[in-house]
Amino acid sequence: MLKHLMIEEMVALLSPWVESAQRKRLFLSIPEIAGLHPKVVATHEAVLAVRPSKVGPSGEMIALNDELARVDERHDHLARAVCWGIDAHRAQCLGEDPLDRERAAMCDQVQPRLFPNGLTIVKASPTAEAGNTARVARLLVEEPSIGEFLKGIPARGKTTLLRTTQRWIEAGKELLAIEQRRNELAAKEKTAPVTRATVAAARSQWFRVVSAVLSNLELSDAPIEAIEMIRGPVLKASERAGKRYGAAPAG
Repeated sequence: MLKHLMIEEMVALLSPWVESAQRKRLFLSIPEIAGLHPKVVATHEAVLAVRPSKVGPSGEMIALNDELARVDERHDHLARAVCWGIDAHRAQCLGEDPLDRERAAMCDQVQPRLFPNGLTIVKASPTAEAGNTARVARLLVEEPSIGEFLKGIPARGKTTLLRTTQRWIEAGKELLAIEQRRNELAAKEKTAPVTRATVAAARSQWFRVVSAVLSNLELSDAPIEAIEMIRGPVLKASERAGKRYGAAPAG
């Protein structure tokens, strides 16, 4: 998963696109991504600037990365539980005799309010996931009827889908707190002073630019060998990161 990559991995993955003359020519030869190269260069410089000065991450950083991965996995499972729980409730309403069309219609209204882009949020960065759960928390305050609706949907452990949603929000708060601690530690472990905001911005910039490159490659008619030369190392690193943190596949 791209969002689990560490700064050093981000630097290593962009280096060939920027520093290898052969790989740079290959990148520029693909029309769909050629125009992104200046952004790639700027992003590479950004992650280089916030790279920890040590050869490898400290024990404290590794522990934070592991903690972030565990909380992120919980966040993703809870998001799916809420989204699919509403789906299941809608199906149950439509399976009643007589049909509970009013309740099914409420499902259709509430789900897009909680998940305007479906479950793509579980593929986002921890910072973006935390921002989204903060949005959901505000929504429950501003529109109490949504909370009442979720309270009427049973969930595991004699609770309701409202409690599952609250746990999802809590996981988002944990993600933000851990990400802030990671950024603070990364700044301390670097010789040159780096602000927490700079580290977070560099990670976010890398994620956006590399995701754009991968998305554009999906539309490219370039030879498959050329496409794989560019995206192959990124996808392999993403897969390793997912295995390293035991991340569940996004649904």
